[in-house]
Amino acid sequence: MALVLVVLLAWRITGVFMYHTWVRWVWRVLISPYMLAGGLIAIVAVIFTVLCLGRIRYSIDASVSSESTARVEVSYFLKLVHFVLDYQDGKLSNRVRIAWIWLGQKKSRRRKRRKNAKNPPQNTQAAKASETTTTEMTAKSSATTTKPITKPSDASTTEPTAKPDTTKKPPTKPDETSNATHEQEDEQEEKDRKSPLTPIKEIWTYPDRKLITSLCIRCLQKFIKALKPRHLDIAGVVGFEDPCTTGWAMGAYEAIVGTLGLRHKVRILGSYIEKALELRIELNGRTRVWGLLWPFIWLYLQKPIRTVIHKHLF
Repeated sequence: MALVLVVLLAWRITGVFMYHTWVRWVWRVLISPYMLAGGLIAIVAVIFTVLCLGRIRYSIDASVSSESTARVEVSYFLKLVHFVLDYQDGKLSNRVRIAWIWLGQKKSRRRKRRKNAKNPPQNTQAAKASETTTTEMTAKSSATTTKPITKPSDASTTEPTAKPDTTKKPPTKPDETSNATHEQEDEQEEKDRKSPLTPIKEIWTYPDRKLITSLCIRCLQKFIKALKPRHLDIAGVVGFEDPCTTGWAMGAYEAIVGTLGLRHKVRILGSYIEKALELRIELNGRTRVWGLLWPFIWLYLQKPIRTVIHKHLF
C-alpha cells in the first residue's frame, strides 16, 4: 500500500511539470479517487491497530461477610472509557464515563425533578384533614348501602340437570390417523431443529470430537493467560456446620492452590468449630484487546472448528 502511494505521488509531481491535457485528465479521473480511497483505508487501519493495542485495566476490591461490599473498575485506552460497578448495602449501582463525561447522571437528576414537580410535598394539617374527611365519607356510604339478606331459592326453581350425550362419534379412518402421525413427526423434527442443544448433540457424534474439545481447551487457556492478573490477594476464614465438610473443602483448596502455584497469594483458613464466611479479595491487572481477541481468531483458523461453525451457524 505504501509503495502504491509513493508511485502515485511521483506521478503527481511529474504531472505538475507537464502541462499536457492527457496528464491532467488521468490525474482527475483515475488517480485522485484511488488516492483518496487508499488514504481512507490507511487511516482506518491505523485507528484499528491503535484500538487493538490499547490496554484494558481492571481492578476488583470486594469483601464477603455479613455486610458484603464490592467495587469493580474497568478502564480502556488511558481511561478514555471508564466503567465502575459498586455494590453496597444491598444496592447495585454502575457508572460509565466516555471521554471524561459521566453518562446517566443528568437523566437521573431530570427524573427526580419531574417526580418532585408532579408530586409536591403536602402540609401535615392538610393531610390530616383529608384523612378525617375520607373516614367520614366511608362511614356514611357504608351506613346507606346496607342491603337485606336474600333467602336461598326454593328447590322447585333449580335448573334441570344436563343429560349425558349418547351420540356416537364416527370411527376415524386409517388415512386420517396416518396423516396426524406424520404431522406430529414433522412438528417434533422442527422442534429438534430449533432447540439450541441439537448442534451440541451433532458435534458430540463427530469423529473429530476429541480434536475439537482439545482446541477449545487450548483457546480457553490462552484467553485465561491473556487475562491473568498482575496482583492477586485473597484472605479469609471459611467454615461449615459440619466439620467433615469443612475438612473436605480445605483439602480441595490445598490441592487446587498447590497445582496452580497460588499458595502465597491465596490464604484461607478453616473454621471447624462454628460456621463462618469472611473473605477479602483484591485483584488488579491489565491486558490488551488484541490479546483477548487472538485466541478466538486462532480457534476460527483451525479447519475442524471452521467447518463446524459454517455448518451450524451460517
